[in-house]
Amino acid sequence: MKKYKAGIYLRLSKEDIQENNSIDAQREITTKYAMEHNFNIVKEYVDNGYSGMLDSRPMLNELMVDIITNKINMVIVKDLSRLTRDKNKTGYYIEIFFPDNDVRFISVTEKIDSGESYEIDDSIMLRGIVNEYYIADMSKKIKSVKTSFKKEGKYVEHYVPYGYKKDSEDKYKVIIDEDVADNVRLIFDMYIDGYSQMQIAKQLTKMGVKTPKEYKGLKAKMSEWRQDSIGRILQDPFYIGGMIINKCITNYRTKKTKKVKKSEWILKENTHEAIISKEKFDKANEIREGKSHKAKKTYEYLLKGLVHCGHCGARMQYKSRARTMNHGKRLEKYDYTWYYKCRMIYRFPDICDRGHTIKEETLNEIVLSAVKKRLNKFRIEENTGKLIDDYKKNDVSYRMLVKLKKEKKRIENTI
Repeated sequence: MKKYKAGIYLRLSKEDIQENNSIDAQREITTKYAMEHNFNIVKEYVDNGYSGMLDSRPMLNELMVDIITNKINMVIVKDLSRLTRDKNKTGYYIEIFFPDNDVRFISVTEKIDSGESYEIDDSIMLRGIVNEYYIADMSKKIKSVKTSFKKEGKYVEHYVPYGYKKDSEDKYKVIIDEDVADNVRLIFDMYIDGYSQMQIAKQLTKMGVKTPKEYKGLKAKMSEWRQDSIGRILQDPFYIGGMIINKCITNYRTKKTKKVKKSEWILKENTHEAIISKEKFDKANEIREGKSHKAKKTYEYLLKGLVHCGHCGARMQYKSRARTMNHGKRLEKYDYTWYYKCRMIYRFPDICDRGHTIKEETLNEIVLSAVKKRLNKFRIEENTGKLIDDYKKNDVSYRMLVKLKKEKKRIENTI
């Protein structure tokens, strides 16, 4: 008889409210099953607070690595939805990944066991579709409830804008946080008086005022105020007692948040006490509109948002320098040189006064060279061929397509 090394996988998302889905309940069900069948549990994998629609979860990733390295050859779950709620992933794990790696899969409450022959009936795919429908339906209901609450003036978000705090007596109500509300008032007053966002940021830093992240106790790379933080406060109608209902939308599958166009925002007024008067808010944003300008050139550079200063860790600015002369001769067109420069030298020279720069062309060559070396190390062309062959061998739809093509050719020959 084959000796099994079992791993039990337990998962609980934030949306799971059923008591029998708690981590402790899952652990009891899977452990009891393993003991009754004399399966040796060598490892437990727990993803607490992760959606079943996510492809990448810390302990699920570790489970996959342990399967590939032969540390386990059996996976036990309470039910299939703990492993994944994605119908496509359900088919991949059950029909391809587990059989290819000689892994026996067991879902206790659904009485699913691939056994030593690694065969499972087609009803598994139907369960995958049902599981995905469940999470999609749950997502719609949660969004509907949150939207309904917001229309009633109730605050349902986890974090509260700087200057406010949640009411200890009513979890759906926010009140002014007088400990920092004066900082918000100062920002608006200084801006109306003619100070720039950068000057305000420097002044708050000089005064030793904690940044919004620091004040909330969150991890922050820098303890200095930034001009974009000032800009967000200046244009947020929350400070005049209004709440935006549909500012962002979240994809239930990827959990990625996408901003909605400002023209499509819905503003619910008078939902809480205002820190700033509407007149002062309108005046500040009138000044902002007058200062705003559109860039003459837009260029999506290769390493956008990825380049950081090696000295202070701040994100480097993407800048250009135009040359009109070359060896004493005037050029017919501007000759642009694009480069990265640490922005801290302009804003906070006390943090980084070295003004590190590097040409975009030079950095691109360095990165591309490193990527090529990495790809050669992984023998990408060889492995890609193996993946394609593996796909053709195991994918159900591909096999069906080949079968139909053969049948079509047979009928044509007969005719």
